[in-house]
Amino acid sequence: MQSQRNRLFFLFIVSSLLMLALVGRLVYIHVFWSDDLTQRAKQQQNKSIVVPAKRGDIVDRNGDILAFSIKTYSVWANVESISKKQETADIIANALGLDGTELLNKMTGATTDLVRIVSDMTKSEADLIRGENLWGISITEDTKRLYPYGNLAAHLIGNVNADNQGFLGVELSYDMELAGDSGLYYVTTDVHGRQLAYGEDDLTAPTDGDSVQLTLDTAIEYFVEQRLSEALETYSAKRASAIVMDPNTGEILAMASKPDFDLNDPRTYQSDMDEATWATMTSEEKLDYWNQMWRNPVLSDTYEPGSIFKSITAATALEEGLFNLNSEFFCEGYKIVSGVKLHCWYYPRSHGEETFLEAFINSCNPAFIEIISAIGVDRMYDYLDKFGFMEKTGINLPAESGSITQAKENIGPVELATLSYGHGINVTMLQLVRAVSALVNGGNLMEPMIVKAVYDADGNLKTQYDPTVTRRVISESTSEKMRTLFQSTVELGGGKRAAIDGISIGGKTGTSVKLVDGVYDDNVVLSSFVGIAPMEDPQFVVLVAIDEPQNGDEIGGSYVAAPIVKAIFEDILRYRNIVPEDSGKVEVTIPDLSGLTVEEAAKALEGMSLQYTTEPLEIDDTTRVVIDQFPKAGTVVEKNSTVILSIEP
Repeated sequence: MQSQRNRLFFLFIVSSLLMLALVGRLVYIHVFWSDDLTQRAKQQQNKSIVVPAKRGDIVDRNGDILAFSIKTYSVWANVESISKKQETADIIANALGLDGTELLNKMTGATTDLVRIVSDMTKSEADLIRGENLWGISITEDTKRLYPYGNLAAHLIGNVNADNQGFLGVELSYDMELAGDSGLYYVTTDVHGRQLAYGEDDLTAPTDGDSVQLTLDTAIEYFVEQRLSEALETYSAKRASAIVMDPNTGEILAMASKPDFDLNDPRTYQSDMDEATWATMTSEEKLDYWNQMWRNPVLSDTYEPGSIFKSITAATALEEGLFNLNSEFFCEGYKIVSGVKLHCWYYPRSHGEETFLEAFINSCNPAFIEIISAIGVDRMYDYLDKFGFMEKTGINLPAESGSITQAKENIGPVELATLSYGHGINVTMLQLVRAVSALVNGGNLMEPMIVKAVYDADGNLKTQYDPTVTRRVISESTSEKMRTLFQSTVELGGGKRAAIDGISIGGKTGTSVKLVDGVYDDNVVLSSFVGIAPMEDPQFVVLVAIDEPQNGDEIGGSYVAAPIVKAIFEDILRYRNIVPEDSGKVEVTIPDLSGLTVEEAAKALEGMSLQYTTEPLEIDDTTRVVIDQFPKAGTVVEKNSTVILSIEP
């Protein structure tokens, strides 16, 4: 009996001690640990969900939307909280019409506790999943970027990555403006991630991104891309590229290159790739392929400009007063420079006697070799710098390249000679169209513009971008002479295939032979043409480059690129309602004006609906006598053509 009482007493003591310890523990928890535990509970129950900002729109100069975002929803799975993964995957799959096995694989193959298993849902689909009240499943808001025109201006606009961040083009360079600031949604949930009936929800609203208005004109971009697609097919070319600039403002109205890609599906390979080859490519090879496909050739690739560069040589010589439009040259089909025989493109034929103007129209290499020899290395390199060829243009687009030039100290007589006609220097299309714009706009090198303005989410103007003159390169007088040279080339020279009845068009051809295995191959060329319209008030400069056209013997710029520029001009001028003064083609024969005064010659030409300009350009005395003219007397030209009158000293 005593032994039993002792055992009971012992159990009482032990129980009392345990009870005392439990009471002490409860007191400690409620008094000393209360704040910490309360904070931990809130952290477990209260979750913050990022609410993405709506990315701003990208619009063209007329407000046409090129890129916009819509609200979507995603399903996230807290893998550790889901005990019945197969059942959960099947419920979601049946509700949305998806493959349950694929959803299950996403959950079982996850490397993190939280994984997104469905994206791009509509609000009704999101509400449907919410109604299932699934453990470990949560719904978040997202945004999806859409490009309504697909591949239009793809290289220029660019796109976003999976995180809705700018990845290429304007999307990348203006990512900070477009992105906005994300918000946070605070919600009270149970251990399984389900929202509780009690608790306080709180939302820090996102700030939507700004909208960016481009200088691009969607209609002109469309015209250009249609013509490039036709050229790509017609000439089985490697690539076809073009840029349209307003020479007076530097605004880019169109920029395109074919082949391109669909901005809504930028990783789909192009038609030059077959499915079997794609399947065997490594990840690194696919990435290289994509990078080449996404690369913008207009500003990222360089090439030898060929004879278009003669306009730079000509402008330099005229600006420096070394020659005038009537300076005389003689072409015998080639020119020997330091023992090296440099051919004219006309070889084995020759141009014979020709003036500066005729040499430009004829695109005569020997004449331009003589011209650049008079300019000299130092002066020529100074003008390369002035025309912007020694620097990037500074356009606010990613991956712009600079030119490739030889060091000045390495330029000998032969290198200088070939530079005169655009060999031995590599430039971007953007650099070249900018320089040509300076030649015809009065002599100002403009800063290229791709964005006109930035607006906030409410449509209020935040930033306005105005045309900027980088520097003056040539005088207005020289610019007027260059306009004459360009127009004469289209009316009488290699640019005839760019001529449009009733519209004054100017331009210059370019054909650059490409290196193949380190050797120039005359059958592998890049054909280009730069056109200006209308010449009395230049509003558009169009540069087209066709890489490796296949067109028999006729692969030069005058045969391949000039007709494309003509077609683009016809589209643009019709769209801008710039109509020919007289759509009917009327030809007149130029009279002999030698010996007449300027006043008499002007009246004679006016009566025949012909324009005129003088050399020198500025004369005060209209009684001075005409000593020469171009075109010569007896030449048949179209009405409204320009005659250049050479005036006595």
